Order: sequence, then structure tokens, then C-alpha cells
Amino acid sequence: MRDRKSSPGSKRTLDRSRGSSGSGFGLRRPPIRWPRRARIAVIPCVVMETPEEGLGGSGWQHPGAFRQLPPNARFKKELTVITEHQFGERVGIFRVLDLLQAEKIKTSFFVNGSTVEAYPDLMKEIVSRGHELASENWRHEFGMLQTKEEEQADIERTVAMFEKVLGFKPKGYISAGERPSGDTPGILVQNGYVYWNAFLHEELPYVLQVDAGELVILSYGVWLTDRRASKDTGYTHREMLQTWKDNFDYLYEEGKRYPSMMLLGLHPFLIGRPFRAQMLREFIRYAKRHEGVWFARCMDVANYWKENFHDHQVERWPNYGTGLPLPEPGGVT
Repeated sequence: MRDRKSSPGSKRTLDRSRGSSGSGFGLRRPPIRWPRRARIAVIPCVVMETPEEGLGGSGWQHPGAFRQLPPNARFKKELTVITEHQFGERVGIFRVLDLLQAEKIKTSFFVNGSTVEAYPDLMKEIVSRGHELASENWRHEFGMLQTKEEEQADIERTVAMFEKVLGFKPKGYISAGERPSGDTPGILVQNGYVYWNAFLHEELPYVLQVDAGELVILSYGVWLTDRRASKDTGYTHREMLQTWKDNFDYLYEEGKRYPSMMLLGLHPFLIGRPFRAQMLREFIRYAKRHEGVWFARCMDVANYWKENFHDHQVERWPNYGTGLPLPEPGGVT
């Protein structure tokens, strides 16, 4: 039976574009209903990145790097950084695909446009297994460091490569490093994207309006990514597995009244290592032992949300105000 859409009277339109107070935050969102009355939607999404130019070279800096190039190095390439990332495309991605197939899980893969160009057969294989293929930008470069024209050209080039190689446009987007610009949502709408994995301020989806249209926002759980079990955080993979279970358990219990969503961020060069793949497999099997768990692709959640809960919460970009007035463009308050 098709779920009933939110009634017009339940619509909450939150305009934080000027950061005004009294716009609806501080009120608990009404409970929603997932398909088959699931308590929780779980999305183990995979992000296969093609790193930016200069990876591991002189002057290259990245918060996730465990080794930076010594300033007096004669050889100006940090091969541990470079080859660690290459593991994802050489080995890790195939282990992840096999694991998901063995566990009968369909999910969403986010790739760069240059990744589609470099590995067309692998991209087609991902799609043939029933997974969604969505996108980052052309390479793993931060939108906040690009001009609007550069960011727009980057995304347009990515969409064109999807169409050329795969015959379809990507519907979902995730920003490199979770570092978009103020122009990102408008550019995404103009290029036909339906949803955006972004931000840390929600657990349920919502609709974000921009001048050119709208996007469904799925909050990206940076606290639940496999990077938290990497060498630069101090967490072991066993500690990260327990974090996943604890997070799942709490949301599952809450889901009796307030169904929610849990989105994992997985990178083949990290989760594809055998000891971390074991962590993922254990978590999937743990979650599957519970009734009322919906393993979904991001596109499934976004489409379901648009059809059934579009008016549940609608916000206007920019929506990162705190209740205090935001500065006027070019000014300070």
C-alpha cells in the first residue's frame, strides 16, 4: 500500500537564508514512516574517489594523510600516500563488491567523472549488480576552493562523462571532502541532480529549495565513515564497529516511534582492507538480524521522500543560520 503524503497542514518551511529566529528550529520533527514500516533505513554508501592532481607531491596537504612529504626530501613523491589510494581501485573495490553481493545488499556508489573515464568497464559492472552510480565532481577537489565557473565546468564535465560512458546522468551528488561552496546546490539543480549527500545537522532527509529548483538532502554521516577507523584517528576497526553498532542500536530503539536513517561512508582504499571489510560484514549481518531494517540506496530514499514526505520539512538555501542575523553580503554584523 502506498504511503500517504504529508498533509499540507504539516508542512514546515524553514527559511534560514537570513538566519532569522523563530523559523521552526527547536521543534521536533513529526515521525515519518519508511516502507514496510521499517524502524531504520541503513545506507552503506561507497565513495570511490580519484584524488586531486599532486597527491603525495610537494606542497600537498590533506587532513586525512598520515604522512606528509618532508620539506628537504630529494624525491618529491610520498609513495605511501599515493599507493594507499591506488589500493582502492586495484583491490579494494572488488572486495567491497563481492561482500555486498554475498550479503545481498544494493547500495549507492559515488565516483568522480574522471573515475568513470578511467574505469568504464568497472563502472558498468557496478551498475549491472544493481547498485546506484552517483557522483562527486571531476576529481576529488574542494568546491570551496574553486570559482563558480570552475565548479560549474567540473560538474558539467562529470555529467557529460556519465552520459557518454553509461548512458544516464547521475542523480545524486556528494561534495569532495564535504567542502562545497555557496554555489554548489544551484549548480546541482541546473545539472539535473535530485539529491545531495551533505551536512551534519539532520538525521532525516529534507527538501532544500534554491532559485533554480530543489534537492533532497541526505545528511552524510562523517562520524560513521571508515576514515574514523584509519591510522590518523587513533580508532581501531573494532572500536569503529562498536560505534556503528551503538549508533544502530539507539536509532533502532528510537525507531519504534521516530524512524530514522543511518548512512555509512565507505572508501574502497580503506574499507577494502581485509580487516576493515570484516568490520563491514559483521555490521551488515548484525543489522540484518533485526526486523524492520531497510537497506536502501540513496536514490531509493530520495525518491521515497519526494513522493511521500516532500512537505515534511522544506528549507531555503542558505540554511546554515544559527538563529542570529547573518551578515549582509560583503558586510559584518
